[in-house]
Amino acid sequence: MNTPIAVRIECAKGEILNAMETIQKRHALPPCIMDGVLSSVLAEVRSEAKIELINSTNAMMASKDEELEKAKKAAKRVLKTEPDKEQPEQDAPENPEK
Repeated sequence: MNTPIAVRIECAKGEILNAMETIQKRHALPPCIMDGVLSSVLAEVRSEAKIELINSTNAMMASKDEELEKAKKAAKRVLKTEPDKEQPEQDAPENPEK
């Protein structure tokens, strides 16, 4: 069964709060210090999120580049196998002024 994302988010938040409380008690840190610690952790999470986005974008671009190269090769094969269709030359009018 797929748990809705809203439920998973709330469960994750609850677990984080419980972990924070445990850490705060274990290390005897006041809330004002926990604020700084959490800000630092949040900055690292945001950095990881940006790296994840960059990696996903690079993977998508590589996939598109690969598709483009395949399309170019296929187009070249088609052009090589098609016989040249000669265009009949149009005769230039002998007297263009008329």
